[in-house]
Amino acid sequence: MEASSTSSPRQKMSFIGGSQPLWKAFWILYVLGSLSFTAIALTLMQLPTVHYALSQASHILNLKVETTLIFAVTAIIATYIMYFLFCSISVWRCSINTAKKHWGLLAKFIISINLAWISWKILIAYGSLITYFPNQ
Repeated sequence: MEASSTSSPRQKMSFIGGSQPLWKAFWILYVLGSLSFTAIALTLMQLPTVHYALSQASHILNLKVETTLIFAVTAIIATYIMYFLFCSISVWRCSINTAKKHWGLLAKFIISINLAWISWKILIAYGSLITYFPNQ
């Protein structure tokens, strides 16, 4: 039991440290992890209990429901960005752990394109928030 509880942080650090095979970092962390995160977040946002909790939180905090929803979505996005950075660093560092070097270059290219796309989306979302909350 103790070995499994200590292997989890070691496993994470081995991804960050770049000691895992590229296929694990890319397919398991980057692709499956991101898809799972997105599916769970979208599912949670569709649950009636979440809608009820958000409306109750907005009532307690004396906020509009839209404002509470924006805060909730912002928290989910911030969590995703942290996970995305963890995965991107892991794939980048693990890209040397492949037999054919073109797979490592392709993984770095995909990471770079996705980072550029997410950065652009963050700028657009930030601009929308500035427009939505002009006086705050």
